[in-house]
Amino acid sequence: MKKRIARPFFVLLALALLAQLLLAPGVALAQQAPGWDAARQAIIDDYAREQPKDKVIEVSGPEKRDALLVAVRYFATALIERADHSRSRDRVAVEYRLVGGHWDLYRVHVYESNAVADLEPPSAAEALRLFTAAWPKDKCEGYDILEVKLDGKPRFQQETTADRANAKRWYVYRLKVTAKGNGKFRMSEDGAAYVNETKNLLLWNPADRSWSVEPQQLRCSFSHAK
Repeated sequence: MKKRIARPFFVLLALALLAQLLLAPGVALAQQAPGWDAARQAIIDDYAREQPKDKVIEVSGPEKRDALLVAVRYFATALIERADHSRSRDRVAVEYRLVGGHWDLYRVHVYESNAVADLEPPSAAEALRLFTAAWPKDKCEGYDILEVKLDGKPRFQQETTADRANAKRWYVYRLKVTAKGNGKFRMSEDGAAYVNETKNLLLWNPADRSWSVEPQQLRCSFSHAK
């Protein structure tokens, strides 16, 4: 059986609508594709229609523009304030298609949404203290934990729930956990250097206004250090 080769979206769309252009090239070429101002307004109108309780604070872009003779797409970011006053940055795509010699709005699509932090992360020193305590020397069978390092800045994350005011809030950290093998596990070589590049979460505890390490993310997945 021959393996099918996936084609980019716009290539497929161009093939599907090429006949229209061939039949009416003069009309098609006379029409100008919608500009960024029209796309920006389409985003605002879509939120007003689909999420009337939310407020569009700003729309920035275009971050990217894809265009062919029969289709054009704009990519942008919208800062949204919800009814409960929480905020998110939504990545949005606006797509137009050429139909019968004129351009129609095909869709406005939110393809990524990131919550905007409503609380500051702990200091780097405090975060490191919490993670170091969560990775004691003897935590992982076959490995002696040597050091925990923070790798870059944390990313805010909020639980997806209708009750946003009481949703759980985390900061996601990239960590580099180094260890030495002790030979007490079949995957561990005595004296060899190992590293675990992982992500761990600090969960905000609103009752006592403190941070704690999310235990489900503490996984002993080590590989030989390069």
